Formats: sequence, structure tokens, C-alpha cells
Amino acid sequence: MSTSLPGLAARLAGRPGAVALVESRKGLSRATRRGELVGHCHHIARALHDAGVRPGHRAVVMTRDAHDLTAVCYALGLLGAVPVLIEPRAEVGRCLQDVAPDVFIGEPAAQWGRRALGWGRPHVRISLVTGDSPLPAGRRLTTRTPADGIPLPRAGGPAGDGPALIAFTSGSTGRPKGAEYRHSTLAGQLDALTTLMDPRPDDVLLAGFLPVALLGPLLGLTTLAPAVNHLAPARTPPEELVGPLLEHRASIVLASPAVLTLIARHCARHGITLPSVRQILSFGAPLRTALAAALRGAVPQDAELLSVYGATECLPVSAIGDHELRASRAAPPAGHAGTCLGRPLPGVRARVLDADATGLGEIAVSGATVSPAYHARPDADAVTKSDTDDGVLHRTGDLGRLDDEGRLWFLGRRAHLVTGTGFGLATEDIEATADTARGVRRTALVGVGPALCQLPVLCVEPLPGTSRAAVLAAVRAVLKDHPEGHRVGALLIRRGFPTDPRHNSKIDRLRLAGWAAGRLRGRGR
Repeated sequence: MSTSLPGLAARLAGRPGAVALVESRKGLSRATRRGELVGHCHHIARALHDAGVRPGHRAVVMTRDAHDLTAVCYALGLLGAVPVLIEPRAEVGRCLQDVAPDVFIGEPAAQWGRRALGWGRPHVRISLVTGDSPLPAGRRLTTRTPADGIPLPRAGGPAGDGPALIAFTSGSTGRPKGAEYRHSTLAGQLDALTTLMDPRPDDVLLAGFLPVALLGPLLGLTTLAPAVNHLAPARTPPEELVGPLLEHRASIVLASPAVLTLIARHCARHGITLPSVRQILSFGAPLRTALAAALRGAVPQDAELLSVYGATECLPVSAIGDHELRASRAAPPAGHAGTCLGRPLPGVRARVLDADATGLGEIAVSGATVSPAYHARPDADAVTKSDTDDGVLHRTGDLGRLDDEGRLWFLGRRAHLVTGTGFGLATEDIEATADTARGVRRTALVGVGPALCQLPVLCVEPLPGTSRAAVLAAVRAVLKDHPEGHRVGALLIRRGFPTDPRHNSKIDRLRLAGWAAGRLRGRGR
């Protein structure tokens, strides 16, 4: 039988009495043991087969329930079908046009949306509803019934390193694209995460991002899925994060800076410490030293804080601890402004392509963790993928450098480069300096006007309770010490930046630039 998720049966077969997944919401927890999860997967796989799901079918799975997402994706893997994950707030209709799914499995809200907006027409032939809410028209898929002992039909799909999963990008920097993962891609990601986490039998992983619930049990970890607001993570009530973390003694926390900020602030506000935490992995956007310092106030002294770099197409790529991050910020090597991303992980090779005289170019990655292609997007493959002796090389769209120690430095997205008359400003170059100013929560550099003659505008989000004038003065002071700081043509205060829907950490610069242009026009009247 095919197991599209690598080594699924073997990875889940051991320790059947150990807890695989804990769902927590409003103070109530629901645990699923590894043996129970295997039983649920086999029951779901039987139901999927009876509904007509076959090897090679592409099946969109859209639910915010951690158990249902995990069990359904595993069951699809058992059948040799290909789970498809799409960001609920992405351009779902266009994503479904790209992937042409045979199957749509979703909670009632997703099914209502599919019917009302015509998602997946005319491709979807099998529609199944998960969850306990009132149903739209469709067949219910029961997800928590143990297997009845009836053997599954043998999957007749192609052997070898075939498609295992399609994960769509968030679309925060352009149209969402479906990154194809093969069996070897997922296996490479699990190996890389194992290297990063060094999991122990008694570890509990708090998943601050829903798809992490898919990987946690395969890593052998008890995975805690708190009630994160997956449509707006930064609006999650912090007690829904910290309460379960304390109750279940989470030892590893994997979350975006927006979610980690909620945890850090809640702990500081209420004098809470997190004695069980031995490791925090921040992903989705660079970890700022101020947030790292706030987290340090809540965790044991010997806890490890890692800023992890990667993307949907290549995750993870590199990591850096907060102590090295702080040291790199205080004394960067000559010509290496921006944010240090650390060294590539074992098995991952990073290069900088099309570098200028300073070594600044586009970061490209090859290795076992790299998605080999986008689904049905040969245009995107032509721009970002190339074959090398190290396998597929993926252009990330990120600007960066490599220093003499083999560490990557991040300077921002290539698409976000602010180009004025005779100069170009990389966003992370300016922001990494401006964010150190007293009273600043974060900053964002955007360009106003047409390319090659843009006005660089720095938007500043102050900390609550700070003086507007004092914050602007502090930013101007730190920019004076930056060699390109004099090129910033305007400073604008804005309380709250538009961000990506997935992590609430990446700034939506297109919207912010439009707002800045409007403010500057208003000033001129």
C-alpha cells in the first residue's frame, strides 16, 4: 500500500498509547492517542475509498480542526491520493483552477463558501463535509470512528517518489502557487526539523500554525493545537495560548513572531513564567531582538530561541539562535547590513545569484527540503526553478548575501526593493536599523511613485503609550548612523500595519504604500 506521507505507518506504529494530538479550546482539552489516530485514519481511508477517492486524486482539505486536518491528510496518504492545502483567505477560486481537484473535503463553512462562490467548478466530483455543524448539501465524513478491522484496498498508484502533498503559498507577495511536495520532500523536511528540534520522548510541541499539526505526530511528538485564530493569528486571545502551554507543559513552541508576541506580552503583563519550555522556533518573518528579549523574560535561562528561515517551497533552510542574532546585529561584518539568518542546515545548500559588487543578490536554495515544482504553473517554474548537480535549485525572491562564515543575511524581498534615482534601498537593510529606535514596535520601508524614481517612505508603528514626536526623533537619530539612512524621504506614523493572513507577520507593502501615498498627498494640500 502507498503511504504518501513518508513512512506514515512506521512513524505512527510505535507507542500506540502515547498521546499524538491534544486540541485545546476555552480551557477544555481533547487528546488523541497514537493508536487511536491510526484507527481514525484507517476508518477515514475506508470511507474515502467508498466515496470514490482513488490513488492520484487531488483532494483539497479545508478545515480549522487540527485532528480532522491531520487524520484526513494521513488517510488520503494511505490511499495514495494527494492532499491539497490552501490558505482560507487566499485567492481560493484561482488556486482551485490551478489544481483542478477531484475531491473537496471541508468543514461546513468551507463547503458553503465553495458552493456560493463556485470554487472548483467543474472539477470537483466528490464533496465531503467534516465537523459537527449544520450541513450544507453533501455527504458527511466521520473522522473520529476507530477502524472496524476491514482491510483497506491496495493502492494502485505509481510507486517511487511520486506526489505526496500540494501546499499553496499564502499569496502575500503575489498570486498563490501550489508547491508540490514529493515523498522525498516531506521526508527531507522531517529530517531537517528533527535536526533542529532534537526531539525527546517526553517533548510536547505547541503548534502555533495549523499545518504543524500534520508534522508533529510524524516527528514522534505529542502535538498541542491551541485555539489559534487561523484567519487572524494576531487576534488570538493570549490566554488560549499560554493556558494550554502551562497545562500541558509544552517544551517546544513553533510559531510566528505575531503569535510569540502575544505569548511574551501576556507573560510580562501577568508575571507568568514558562518553566517547561526548552526551545522556541520562530518562523514566518525575521525574529527581532526585542521580541527575543521579551521571550527570554519568560523561559528558562538555558532555553534555545531560534529564528528559522524558509518558505513554503523550501522549509526549513537555515536557523540562528537569539544570542548570535544579537551579536550579529551589534557588530555586523563589513557590508552585511540586514538580518543574519544563520548557516544553512545539513543537506541544504544556499547560493546568492546575480550578485552585485557588494555581494547582494537573490537567495537560491537546493536540497532535500526543496519543492521540485509548482503545480500546473510552468510559467512560475521557468522563473524560479533550475536543475543542478545538487538537485532542483529554487530562487526564493529574497535578497541576501553570504558572509565569510557561510551565514546567510536577509535584506528583504526582491519585489520590495525601493528604487530611486541612482539608488536602490533593500527593506530589511533600513528596517533592521530603524526597529532598534526607542519606542518603536516595527517599521516598514515602502516606495511611493513609479519604479526608478520612488520616494523612500518609512512607516513607523510605535509601542503603545509612546510619544509620537519622541518616536520620530529616535528613528531619525538611528538613521543618521546608517550609510543609506539619508535617502529616506519621509517618516509616517501608523498604528497597525496590514499583514499577511497566514502569520500576521509579513507586512503587506502594496497596501501600505497606497496608504502612504494618500497621506503624502494629503500633506501637500
